[in-house]
Amino acid sequence: MEEHPQHVGTVVTQADPDYEQARHIWNERFDFRPRAVFYPRNAEETAAAVTHVRDRGLPFRIRSGGHNSEGFCSVDDGVVIDLSKLASIGVNNDRTRATTGPGVLLGEVYATLAAVGGTIPAGVCPDIRIGGHVLGGGIGMLVRSRGLLIDSLVGLTLVDARGRILEVDDSSHPELMWACRGGGGGNYGIVTSYTFEMRPVSEVTLFTLEWDWNGGIGVLDTWQHWILRADTRVNARFAFLPGSTGTVMSTGLFEGPARELESILRPLVGKHPPRDSVVRTVPYAESVGTFTEPVPSIRAKFVPALAGGPLGTEALEILERRHRDAPAGVKTGLYGLGGAVLDNAPAKRSSFAHRDAPICVEYLGHWKDSAHDSEHLDWLTATREELHGFMTGGAYVNSPDRDLADWLHAYYGENLPGLMDVKRRYDPDDVFSFEQSIPTSLSPAEARAAGLTDTVVAELRGRGLLRS
Repeated sequence: MEEHPQHVGTVVTQADPDYEQARHIWNERFDFRPRAVFYPRNAEETAAAVTHVRDRGLPFRIRSGGHNSEGFCSVDDGVVIDLSKLASIGVNNDRTRATTGPGVLLGEVYATLAAVGGTIPAGVCPDIRIGGHVLGGGIGMLVRSRGLLIDSLVGLTLVDARGRILEVDDSSHPELMWACRGGGGGNYGIVTSYTFEMRPVSEVTLFTLEWDWNGGIGVLDTWQHWILRADTRVNARFAFLPGSTGTVMSTGLFEGPARELESILRPLVGKHPPRDSVVRTVPYAESVGTFTEPVPSIRAKFVPALAGGPLGTEALEILERRHRDAPAGVKTGLYGLGGAVLDNAPAKRSSFAHRDAPICVEYLGHWKDSAHDSEHLDWLTATREELHGFMTGGAYVNSPDRDLADWLHAYYGENLPGLMDVKRRYDPDDVFSFEQSIPTSLSPAEARAAGLTDTVVAELRGRGLLRS
């Protein structure tokens, strides 16, 4: 690779003093050393970057903020196309739409939109750049009341494998728009701007409830039934922590006043009075920081799952046993879905495969010392394996897992043939490729290994996507 490629933005190579900072990603379990990092500043420079790596056959990855939990945003001996300079944000005159670059921090998105009385239902971490969060669905603290982030996505600008700059919406390249609403990032091109429908928001009520760990399974059992029936203005998650913490907890946001929330919470807190609770009504702009604590660089692993309904007694007992003597820094998070996720846009408008799952589950661990890798990774693997039979077999693509053998089925389900068809149409040479990218075709053996259903395999064959 020539030392200074043309028109691709700022270039940092291994010889530059900024290289160590430029190659850094959030999850310190991964230590990639790319040849160079490109920082394009607009769609044209992004297109030039794609053309450069494609024409030279260089491996490359796309990075918005570097928070991909499995390190899919970097690569050894290749190029990272970093989108952090694409960080503009604007609101239209009637305050109904917001357009952002992929490099805008979520904290900045929320603050900017709250200043004009609106919001979008994105994620909870302020130091995550929005580009890595959108295309897989976007689950956040307004998910039950407002839906997935992709439900607010009305258009985008995308650089495709040929270096073309495409304007994509429901009228222009509608099949690509469908794929971008849930098909995951890095599969079809590089998005250089997103346009979202904004909705007004005023006051919200925040709540944090804590209970003793002993008895926590009973609390979780009640919580999971409660959240399935709760007013859809309630957005809540539950954290089952290690026994050493002595705590289980639920946090949430209600789009309404505290007096209404008290009535809604009664079936939960009446049966299980919390040892500590905080309920407060605040302007939405003030609430933004409550669930958006920055997460420093650390060693981490996320293991995604989806529950098809409330977990039964056996599953809850396994969960309790797995956490009783669990290492510090691990937990199981449960996120209430349903509500607007299920009721929003017709399925044909999005490729998100899990709208009917009522609870998103995540086993996760954060730790600092590599000496503790095995302890944490073994715990996460064993927990997933013991509880797998109680889950749907699906997984949220924004929490990818390198260890999933059937990831194509888990992430995409029945939507996989359509997603592969779009991939073949817009990226037939598989330019946008990484460890878990959507393929352009599969062999019968690969389809079996991926755990695909007979229905999906038949559709792949009918579309000419199954190689003989």
